[in-house]
Amino acid sequence: MSTADFSRYLILTDLDGTFFGRSARLVERNLTAIDFFKAHGGHIAPATGRIPANIRRDILDCGSIFNAPAVTANGAFIYDLTADVCLHSTPMDPVYVKAAVELVQSLSDRVGARVSTRKAFLVNENRINDAILRDLGERVSFGGEILPVEQWQTEGALWYKIVFRGEYEDLAAIRPTVEKTFGDIFEYSVSSPRFFELQKKGCTKATGLRFVAGYMAERLGHSVTTIAVGDQENDLPMLQAADMAACPENAVEAVKAVCGMHLCHHDEGCIGDLIEKIRN
Repeated sequence: MSTADFSRYLILTDLDGTFFGRSARLVERNLTAIDFFKAHGGHIAPATGRIPANIRRDILDCGSIFNAPAVTANGAFIYDLTADVCLHSTPMDPVYVKAAVELVQSLSDRVGARVSTRKAFLVNENRINDAILRDLGERVSFGGEILPVEQWQTEGALWYKIVFRGEYEDLAAIRPTVEKTFGDIFEYSVSSPRFFELQKKGCTKATGLRFVAGYMAERLGHSVTTIAVGDQENDLPMLQAADMAACPENAVEAVKAVCGMHLCHHDEGCIGDLIEKIRN
């Protein structure tokens, strides 16, 4: 269908469990469909909890695959992967960040913590569990700091997201206390059973979607139809804010309930499936 016209479409896709196949595999069906989508005017970007450096680790040519600004750190950091420049950021109050990590340290000896900065992570040395060790092994080339939380310096700190890492039951046990203690200071969500994530209140993938949609409309000279794709709780605000919402077969039930388009399993190329559906 050479007459396809995607020029008014903007796809924002989650990465893990959505764009990626298993083990962060790049799925050829997705890449082929994205090439077709872009060749016919379409725009696509990731919307992820990852920071830019972590995207580049698994997608070396991300600056050529994606042609719209990336929503990273669950909306706290909007980044042009091609130009390698930050377009907008929403840091948290570092005093509250440190207090939240200290609280969780007091609640559990099984839950680790890391904080997303622009290019790296700050890790609580007091709680390096197996999950954090895996993170460090995967991200050793990113730099960052490993320090006891008491030594974290808040003056001038630019921190965008807290990730508490552990087993599902341990994260579920601390979550009510964290939310009750900090209330509307943070946004709270999970991006998998072993990731409990916090950003500044009002900062979600939905705010990222709105920023990117406005940014692209200004440059294109016309509005865009936003299509959000995701699989987990942290995707819900974006899915609810988008013009069209889609999810892979493996999405959690709460996500499936708000999506008008249900796609194939992420390991089978659900972004390719999406593009084929809107093409027809």
